[in-house]
Formats: sequence, structure tokens, C-alpha cells
Amino acid sequence: MLKDALATVMLIATLLTAARSQETQPVWAIKFEDCLVADVFKGKPAVPMFSSSKLKNYRTVISEAARKGPNFAGHYTIAEWGCGSGCVSMAIIDARDGRVWGAPVTTLSLPLAADANGRTYQGFVYQKQSRLLIVDGCPNEENRRCGTYYYEFKDGLSTLLREDVAGVKPR
Repeated sequence: MLKDALATVMLIATLLTAARSQETQPVWAIKFEDCLVADVFKGKPAVPMFSSSKLKNYRTVISEAARKGPNFAGHYTIAEWGCGSGCVSMAIIDARDGRVWGAPVTTLSLPLAADANGRTYQGFVYQKQSRLLIVDGCPNEENRRCGTYYYEFKDGLSTLLREDVAGVKPR
């Protein structure tokens, strides 16, 4: 009897662990494949050149990220750093020439608990072979603006393609 109960508990624990490991990413309204780049930079990344005194304050984390090479849009590197509990900031570095840009949002809050709908925000989401930057959270720590923002980053400019703000119809 005790063996059967123990076996049942072990089976349930195994099933719960397997279910958690199979959690999927959110379904995004715009796909990374919609903004593919033609090629990916393969050379030695340039040393970051700071034109903003604000971004210069984060030169260590930006420089460390830049040394690793591109992780976004073919020839860019995204450097991320924390700005408090549940908060992240980022910069974008061009691996070809070292230019550094700020993000389309200054900071991004990530509520620690899921929202009322059970939604957990993902932060900055990007891929090496796509110009699509997904900003999923509360931009500039404005909790009333939490949602998903889709940007295309091209030639140093972030263009807002779509925003899905929680509780507001997409536009």
C-alpha cells in the first residue's frame, strides 16, 4: 500500500515536471521570419563608440556584450543589464563600426508575478537573423502600458510596427 502511494506521488511529480519543461513561448503577432536579414556579420566585432554620456555609464556591460559578437539583426549586439528588481535596460551595438544606440524604451519593467490573465512578460526578445525586436513588458516602468511592442530595427532606427497593450485593442 505504501509502495503504491509512493509510486503514485513519484508519477505525479514526474508528469508535472515534464509539463513545465514543455511550456511554449508566447505566440507573437509578428514573426521573426517577417523581418529576416540577408546575412550575418562574421568578422571581429568593433569596439563600442559612445555618443551618449548616459550609455557611457554602462560601458563595461556594453563592451563585454559587444566582444561576444552579433546576437540581433545580422550585425548588431544587444547588451542588457538590470536596473532594479524586475527591471531591465539595453543598448544596441553595431559590430561593424561600434556605434551604440539606446533601446526604443529607456527601461522595461517585468512584473514579477503573472498578471490577472496569467500572463508572464518575456522582456526583450530578439534573434540573430531578424530585425524584429519584441519589447514585452511595461515600457519606461508605466504599469498602465504593459503589453507587447514590436519594433523593426534598421539602419540605427527603431520603427514601431505594432503595439498590443493589455486591455487595449491592437493598433
